[in-house]
Amino acid sequence: MNITRKVWLALFTCALSWLAANSVVFGKQIVKGQYTTSKYPYWQVGGASKKLSIACRNGKFKQNRYLYYSIGYIGKKGRGITGIAKKGWNLYDPQGLAKPEYTYHFFNQGYSNCKVYVAETPRR
Repeated sequence: MNITRKVWLALFTCALSWLAANSVVFGKQIVKGQYTTSKYPYWQVGGASKKLSIACRNGKFKQNRYLYYSIGYIGKKGRGITGIAKKGWNLYDPQGLAKPEYTYHFFNQGYSNCKVYVAETPRR
């Protein structure tokens, strides 16, 4: 077995282990704690906030537990996953930027292109 095939096999094994450890499955449920799925693009979940997105990129506004609760976007356009947080629940907000009447959706948290979408929390 040549070295390239060994490396590929090792990477493939690591990827499968990661998928199993993070409860990723194929089909409707994408990640553990998934709230729902949507065929709409992820960016339609709420209004993008430049200020909160910059804070997210700097690690000053983020989910406490990454993708603890999420929405999977499975349509033809805008596929992805947004993590959900709100004030008092799963939100790291040392600067007090969050408002209690809103839910915050994080796309690519931990990356330099993190975007935070703000949606009004649905009433019960």
